[in-house]
Amino acid sequence: MRPLADSPGKQRILFFLVGVGFAFVCGFIQYKWMDIVPYAAFDQQPGWVKGLQEVVGWLPWIAFLGVLILRFVKGQRVRVVFYFLGTAAPLVLLIGWLFLGNSVANRVPHQKFGAEAWRNQEHVEHDHMPSPRLCMVDHLMSSGQLDGLSSHQVIELLGPPHDKNFPFGATSCDIHYYLGPERGFLGIDSEWLFITFGDDSTVDRYWLYRD
Repeated sequence: MRPLADSPGKQRILFFLVGVGFAFVCGFIQYKWMDIVPYAAFDQQPGWVKGLQEVVGWLPWIAFLGVLILRFVKGQRVRVVFYFLGTAAPLVLLIGWLFLGNSVANRVPHQKFGAEAWRNQEHVEHDHMPSPRLCMVDHLMSSGQLDGLSSHQVIELLGPPHDKNFPFGATSCDIHYYLGPERGFLGIDSEWLFITFGDDSTVDRYWLYRD
């Protein structure tokens, strides 16, 4: 019976997993770099620390050269192709997510507008994912429930508006509501519902804004 270590299938799986694991660890170290090094800002790092970060990023490919050399020494037991596929897999997934992530992440569950759930400040303040307001805002806007309401009626329906300053770069509006982290890849920014009133003090316009 062929030993487990000599099984071609097991060798392929092993080298693939080693490639994936090593690439993931190096990528995670780069992602958490500012939490690891004792510097508050990137521009405070000396050149050798920045160089070390670059080296960490290249380590999986440097190791690939080592595996390639090992192939010439150990022969076919060293599965170079499968190590390469494992090393490249996280990068391929990341690139795929960058191109397709927004279309996937934008698919938040849609639900009908509910005033009680909308006004629940605990969900808003703690950034529940997906944000209930983001799930309901499309239905709220398309249903026309805001049309013709006075400011008093809007506040009665949606609760107190956001009492802080406008998001950076935002155009002026009369009242605005925080919806939660923006839909899309990473969700770094926030989404808001902006509302303006016309001369008759009823809703004139409403729209979504991302800061």
